[in-house]
Amino acid sequence: MRYLLMCLVVWAVGLAALPAAAQPSEPPGAGGTGGTAAPIAQRPSQPFSVERIVTELKRQYKAGGATMHFILFLSLLGAAFVLERLFRLRRGSVAPVGLAERADSLWQQGQPAQVEALARQYERSALGKIILFAVRHRNNPIDRINAAASDIASREMARHMLFTYPLAMVAVLAPLLGLFGTVVGMIESFETVAVAGTMGDPSLLSSSISKALITTAYGLIVAMPILFCYHMLKIRTQFLANQLDEEASELINRWFLRSTDDSGPARQEVLP
Repeated sequence: MRYLLMCLVVWAVGLAALPAAAQPSEPPGAGGTGGTAAPIAQRPSQPFSVERIVTELKRQYKAGGATMHFILFLSLLGAAFVLERLFRLRRGSVAPVGLAERADSLWQQGQPAQVEALARQYERSALGKIILFAVRHRNNPIDRINAAASDIASREMARHMLFTYPLAMVAVLAPLLGLFGTVVGMIESFETVAVAGTMGDPSLLSSSISKALITTAYGLIVAMPILFCYHMLKIRTQFLANQLDEEASELINRWFLRSTDDSGPARQEVLP
C-alpha cells in the first residue's frame, strides 16, 4: 500500500508543479516598437507560494473551459476508489494473519466447535467464510468441500476486483477528455483568428493554443497516477488471491484428505 500512497503524493506534486511551469512569458516584441525586437527581459524567479499556485490553478481551470469540469470529476472519482481500496484491500479482509494456524491447532485438538466459533469471529474475511463452510459441512466428500471453497474464494476476490475496474475507466477517459478539450480549443482559436481577419499578431493564436493544451496536460496528470494505482491494485489483489488459495487448500487437504486408517479429528467428528 505504500506504493499507492507514494503515487498520490506524486500526483499532488504534479498538480502543484504544473502552474509554475505554465507561467505566462513576456509577449513578443515587448520593449521595442521597431522592426527588430528588443531582447526579452527574464522574469525574476518568484518564491514558492501556495496562494500563487492556487491562483494559477484557478486561472488554468477557467481557461480550460467546460471540459475541465469532467476532468475534475474523473480525478475525484479515481481518488475516491483508490482510497476505498487502500482501506478495504488488506490482508485482514482476505486471509487474516494467524487465522489458518489457530484454526488448524484447534482442529488437531479435536475441537471443531471451537474452530467454528473462531471462524465466525472472522466471517467478514474470505478465509473465515471458507473455514466456517468447511467445518459446517465436514461430513461431505473432500471434492465437494474443495469446490465450494473455490467458489467462495472466487466470489470474494471478484468483489475486490469489481472496485478496481473503475480506475481503468478513469485512466482511459481522462486523456481522451483532455484531447477533446484541446481539439475544441483549437477550433475556437482558429475561429478567433478568422474573426480578427489577420495573422499579423501571432500572440493572439499562441495564447489561444496555450489555453487549448491545458486540458490535455491535466487529462494526463489525472490518468498517469490512476493507471499506476490500477495496476498496483491488480497485483495486490492477485497476490492476496494466491495467498488465500494456498492457505485454504492446505487446511482442507490437511483436515479431510486422510487415509482410511487415520483416526484424526476429521474422522472422529463425523455427524450422524
